[in-house]
Amino acid sequence: MNTKKTTLIIGFITLSMSGCFSDEASLYTICEDNPQICNDIDAKGWCKNERSTLIRNRHRQITHPKDELNQYNSLTNWKKFSLCIESASNIKRRNVEDRDPTKATSFVNSVLEIEKLEQQTANSKLPQLLYYHWAQNGDSSKINQLIKLDANGKLLTTQLQLMMASYYGKANKRKAAMAQYKALSLLTEADLESLDHGVFASLSTYYFQENNLKLSYIWARIAVHFGLKENLYSSLTDKLERQGVDFKQLNETADNTYESIVALNFSAPKVAIK
Repeated sequence: MNTKKTTLIIGFITLSMSGCFSDEASLYTICEDNPQICNDIDAKGWCKNERSTLIRNRHRQITHPKDELNQYNSLTNWKKFSLCIESASNIKRRNVEDRDPTKATSFVNSVLEIEKLEQQTANSKLPQLLYYHWAQNGDSSKINQLIKLDANGKLLTTQLQLMMASYYGKANKRKAAMAQYKALSLLTEADLESLDHGVFASLSTYYFQENNLKLSYIWARIAVHFGLKENLYSSLTDKLERQGVDFKQLNETADNTYESIVALNFSAPKVAIK
């Protein structure tokens, strides 16, 4: 299994997952009524969160078989479960009762299910699935469709803009940053709860590479607000101190920007480059 591709895909598991199963049956009821979607992924107490989410995806496939977004979520969740159970199945336990083929069988089943879903969704036009198949196989026709959709203003969700930022980041850093800005402007409450805070470090790095140290500092400070490490932030502080920069203004801009993000009303920071 290609770990790099898997990480890329998992990194963009749908941001709207939070609460999407709130009106569905309990796991116990699902498994009692549909043992076939639970028994073949027994994890012997491992990977509980991954397995629980996956069971709900599988249940929705039964109740809503034409839900393509659930197919995408299922694919990404199968990959998360597969990585987890692969690791668990390779752990050597001292207790004899732990040395059984159950976890290995669940891993094999996960690989087979991923392959089946990939075949079923190969021709889907759902943007998330177009991205998935591009990230998985490097299919240029898929990413070209996404680029066209983006140009026509059809990818107006945080998740989709972050996907495009991931693509643009390989060839056009400025487009990637603009996609990240757009992603922040489209945030919903559910998006904010599951947002990868690495986006703030990414923006700080981009502006640092562009020699816009003030904007880099602002995004680094925002990243710290969201719990990221202060490495780049501290380095930028030293550089800007030597330039005699007014930190009061920069801190105020950073804090206001942070508050606008949390309030789901993103206002891009505006500062002079020099």
